[in-house]
Amino acid sequence: MVKAKKYIIALLLLIVLPTSFYGQNLTEYQVDSLFNELRIKPNTTAKVDNLISLYKQANRSNVKSEVIIDEAIAVSEELFYLKGLGESYNRRGLVARYNYDYERSVNDHKRALSYLDKTTDTLLKIKCLNNLGVSFRKLNLEKEAFEYYFQALELSEKINHEKSISIALNGIGNVFLDIKDYDKAIHYFRKVYAFDVKNKNIEGQQYSLSNIGESYLYKKSYDTAYFYINKALTSTKKFNNKESEAIRYNLLGLLFQKKGDYKNSTEYYKEAIPMFAKTNNIRYLSNTLINIGRNELNLGYYDNAKVNIISGLKNAKIVKSKENIALGYSALVDYYSLTKEYDKALDAYKMATTFKDSIVNETTQKSIISTQIAYETLKKDNEIKQLAIENNVIQEDAKTNYNRLLISIFLGTGALVVLFVLFYLYRKNSDLEIEHKNNQLQNYIFQIKELKNKVNDKDELRHQNFIENLNDYDLTKREIEVFTNISQGLNNDEIAKKMFVSKNTIKTHIKNIYSKLDVNNRIQAIKKLNTYSTPHITKT
Repeated sequence: MVKAKKYIIALLLLIVLPTSFYGQNLTEYQVDSLFNELRIKPNTTAKVDNLISLYKQANRSNVKSEVIIDEAIAVSEELFYLKGLGESYNRRGLVARYNYDYERSVNDHKRALSYLDKTTDTLLKIKCLNNLGVSFRKLNLEKEAFEYYFQALELSEKINHEKSISIALNGIGNVFLDIKDYDKAIHYFRKVYAFDVKNKNIEGQQYSLSNIGESYLYKKSYDTAYFYINKALTSTKKFNNKESEAIRYNLLGLLFQKKGDYKNSTEYYKEAIPMFAKTNNIRYLSNTLINIGRNELNLGYYDNAKVNIISGLKNAKIVKSKENIALGYSALVDYYSLTKEYDKALDAYKMATTFKDSIVNETTQKSIISTQIAYETLKKDNEIKQLAIENNVIQEDAKTNYNRLLISIFLGTGALVVLFVLFYLYRKNSDLEIEHKNNQLQNYIFQIKELKNKVNDKDELRHQNFIENLNDYDLTKREIEVFTNISQGLNNDEIAKKMFVSKNTIKTHIKNIYSKLDVNNRIQAIKKLNTYSTPHITKT
């Protein structure tokens, strides 16, 4: 009975999952039940998609669920499902970023991109590129962040996906903000704001106004900064977005702190505290508490200042926010200096310096570690991609072969009949064709022999006539040999070498030949005998 009850509950969960549960928070028990039911199902691409959706909803419900995405990855690898692998790693990288593990986030997003490059899902690839830009920016690797944001922007513009265009532009603006190029940051934030207004994206407008205001804040244009941040705050209050409202209060607190108005700054910071506590945004909460402590130091409330600074520092250590830890120790340096506890001030200064230096060095270290991890996983990724390609080829071949088999069944008999008829006709006519070809070949051979005989007879006759004609001029045997070589186009050196005599001897023979033939040169001598032969002549 108990087992039946559990089965019914699980079944109901599965039925409701695609519709209602993905729109609301899940309990840990609900997540486990849904996962167990999905895990025992046959491995299909639909199963992978459902696992990814469950993982997404579980994280939105603050339920730790790495086993779910691990299962999605394992099934995707077994199926060679590249889109599933890409989406799984992209989603896991996003969760790592939310947990401030930016190094793992970069690695997961890079693996996701390596799979998504092999798919046709352009939108999913754009999301991955934008996510890489965010994670690299969090690691203070601005060059890499720019690279991926601009890739995302280019693809987004090609498919005219305005939401993705806005995200990429916003990311580029934030990188310029990080490197303190505030004018360029404002330029990009204004472009984002124009998109948000066009698309009636209220939340996007709030963030864009806030970002523009923050840029003016760092430019020390405090009145302009207040205008934009306060406008964002008014809109946020209207639409009751508490976490965004708290971030605006935090910015206004910083603005008045920069102006030296520590009382108003503290009031804005205090407005943000309960909202950050409710949403469990520890990073912003630690920053807010430390800055309240810094304000109280300037207002002379030393005891309250110490309490808030230490509380903020404690929270910063929980989430391992090195920027806020360094900020907290710097505030303690000011506190201990004002209370003349110089030994503690020195210790706090050393800690602040250590964390500031570690922020600078960590980016290089993480980049090296990321490269090592990427190298270690490269072979496995390549193997999976290759297997996936081979699997797709096999599936396509199987479909093609199946279609061919069906066609063969219908056309096989007709083809055999046609082949039989052709073979019969071929056998019937082949003997006649061979006999005809043999007769033609014999005729060709006979004609060639006759032509060769005629040529040989003619050449022999010409040669004999040529020699006889030379004899008519009383040429000696040696002179005839020299003249024959001349008629063949040989020069004096070649004739001398051929006859093994000196060049002067050849010249003497030639002189005698010219005298007996009554000519002055070779050409005249050859022309005189042209009636009997036509040798090739070259000029010496």
